[in-house]
Amino acid sequence: MGFVLLLWMISIVGLFWVWADASEKRGGNIGCLWALVVLILGPLGFIAYLIVRNMD
Repeated sequence: MGFVLLLWMISIVGLFWVWADASEKRGGNIGCLWALVVLILGPLGFIAYLIVRNMD
């Protein structure tokens, strides 16, 4: 039970980090879009964001 709670908390923190980072770097509503991608795809969305983020 504790492990599931820890994973859930890490995913919420990661979601907000992606939203803040994407909004800061790109401006506009792109942060919301990336947050939705991470919310829907989970770790795959997070990895995709990190790859796209490093391309710039």
